[in-house]
Amino acid sequence: MTQPTVVISLDLELIWGYIDLWYGEDLVEMGRWTHDVGVPNLLNHFTRNGLSATWAMVGAMARSSLPDVSGLPEVNYRHFPKPWFSNVPKEGDESTHPEWFGASLLEMIRNARPKQEIGFHSFSHVLFGWPGMTRERAIAEYRHCAQTARELGIPTTCFVFPRNLVAYLADLRDAGFTCFRDVDELPVRFASKTLTSVEKVLADFAGLSPRMVEPSLKEGMISIPGSMLIRSAAGWRKYIPDSSRLRRLRKGLERVRRSGGVFHVWLHPEDLYAEWPRLENVVARFLEELGILVRDGDLRCLTMGQLAREFQTKLAVKQSRNLSPVHTEHGYVERATQEREFGARFTSSR
Repeated sequence: MTQPTVVISLDLELIWGYIDLWYGEDLVEMGRWTHDVGVPNLLNHFTRNGLSATWAMVGAMARSSLPDVSGLPEVNYRHFPKPWFSNVPKEGDESTHPEWFGASLLEMIRNARPKQEIGFHSFSHVLFGWPGMTRERAIAEYRHCAQTARELGIPTTCFVFPRNLVAYLADLRDAGFTCFRDVDELPVRFASKTLTSVEKVLADFAGLSPRMVEPSLKEGMISIPGSMLIRSAAGWRKYIPDSSRLRRLRKGLERVRRSGGVFHVWLHPEDLYAEWPRLENVVARFLEELGILVRDGDLRCLTMGQLAREFQTKLAVKQSRNLSPVHTEHGYVERATQEREFGARFTSSR
């Protein structure tokens, strides 16, 4: 079991995450508030408490304007029959449309101390696990992320799927990524998605203890499941008491401190906007208490990439220890030879 560890990943998307749902002045205002207020505030809460997080950014959002997207195959979702980039300004940039573009946010996060991790939340927030999405578009999305990484100096380590719809993992691995956030671990996972959603909502209202998780290998990728989403306070979610949200987070901290494993919390910076400053206050208090526990040595706070690298190292050591001299008709195969062969196999699987 992993020693007591907290991982926090953030899905930073401005209004890209709503591209297929709705578009209007309220959404634009939310995106601009997130760009100007929400992200700087949230980053400050991390840095003043000495904590690092994984900021998974939409690749197109990380730029100052929309790059050439003519090479991206079109998606065809039933709920959004228009071309995917219909509402994206073709001529604007971050200065005129900060609700869409955030190159300055990338630099702000990259220059923060302690060091923060930059990951990818796809290139354009298409839904990978839905009908209407093709493997060709998935591969193109991954390649556009990799190209953006090269141009902006971002490592291709961490990937977070939009709406946690995990798909095309082998192609993600081939694009050079190492780890991804997997779906949340739940006490019970029903066959019905509706019942699963109800279970998550009831856990929020009741302040139930979230589950601890462990990294694992899936199709050559390191899977890091989520433990708990800090939900928006928009719509019906505003009725979730702040005390219940904080109680769940505290129970997670206590459970991971006592039992070990990974407490993986995730949220959207955009969700701080609704009912502000309610959710920001909850997150700020959680990070303050986490910072104290980290400074006292009760647990540690790692990024997804750091946890993935540790898992890789442990896996390599475990496999190496399991290697023993093998008797053949030509004698014994030396351990060093086996270790070299294992290393080659592990590298080729990456």
